[in-house]
Amino acid sequence: MKSSGRDARKLIMGYGFASNFSSGISSPFLSIFIFEIAGGSFLKTGIGNQVPTIISIVMGYVWARISDYTGKRRIFIQMALGTGIVTTTALSFVNNIEQYLVIQTIGSITGSAGGAALSAVIAENFRGRRGELFGRYQAITVIGGFLGNMISGALYNTIGYRNVLRLVAALNIIPLSIISLIPENVGKNVERGKIFSPPKIPSGFWKAFSIRLMLTLPGALSGGLLGIYYLKYLGGSPENWSIVVSVTTLLGLSAIPYGKLADKLSMKSMFTFAGIGWTILYLGYYLSPTPIIFALFFIVPIWPAFWITYNKLLMELSDSTERATFYAFEGILSTILGAIVGIFSGYLADLFGPRNIFILSAAMAITATIYTRIILRGK
Repeated sequence: MKSSGRDARKLIMGYGFASNFSSGISSPFLSIFIFEIAGGSFLKTGIGNQVPTIISIVMGYVWARISDYTGKRRIFIQMALGTGIVTTTALSFVNNIEQYLVIQTIGSITGSAGGAALSAVIAENFRGRRGELFGRYQAITVIGGFLGNMISGALYNTIGYRNVLRLVAALNIIPLSIISLIPENVGKNVERGKIFSPPKIPSGFWKAFSIRLMLTLPGALSGGLLGIYYLKYLGGSPENWSIVVSVTTLLGLSAIPYGKLADKLSMKSMFTFAGIGWTILYLGYYLSPTPIIFALFFIVPIWPAFWITYNKLLMELSDSTERATFYAFEGILSTILGAIVGIFSGYLADLFGPRNIFILSAAMAITATIYTRIILRGK
């Protein structure tokens, strides 16, 4: 059994590497692609990003509930990956934001099947030393994403973004093959009559979620603007942007020491560090006069400290409920709120310019840090 568990963990690590390598090739320039087919409108770009995401996360809850009822995980991840291959290929032929929305919306129906199921597979196989194990998984995904980011700029300039999308679709056959090798541990968790009822909410979830919401709100407000601001407003080049993203991804290897810290330090300490770090970064974005200075702030690895701590907490909470449904429920709340903020951010950026959104994000980040310290007082 121990050997089987180790083999499953190795396959999960391999899947994370392959999946992030292919997505790393396309992700640095996706927002630019959407911005261009949206005619240079931040609001339309936000809608193009967020509307399919909302549909995806709602459908993801349905798939997660079915996954918990059947006890199966792998088939749902396979369904999502297969849909992603078809959808990514189709996106390479779109000419406007309306076509993009149609394809992404249709794809989100079945493409959303795998998210919560994958989280459940990870939680089920990462038992004991979860912070450290998840840190290792994050590190493996970082290496894959880094290698993909490194070649993204050259591919963007030589073959064009549409051909990049077609290449990524072909490469996604690899993670699909790997996930098909992971053993399926079937175990029904949901009674037939309760398949579409809400999951049992573990004690402590709402406090944890309020912290997640407050600390990630600044990122939801500014995250979709960063690449566009670097290229279109500061005058950075695509090649340099791919290098910046690559270095940022590589520094995600800090997930390893952060994972060990998450097992040793309090949640309050880890979340406070993340909040203060994000405050400094958004101030840096606002004050940066050149692409180089902007990049120096952009590469600082704050996000692993937060996400490892929060995911460790979710894993522990999920032990007492229907795992995939719980992850999907959390995802619905996070994504819908984040999508609303993202669309509103596009509207504000059209009115006041993206630079002013950064100072607003900095103010929100320090406010979130204070809130976190108050709500975790005595922890």
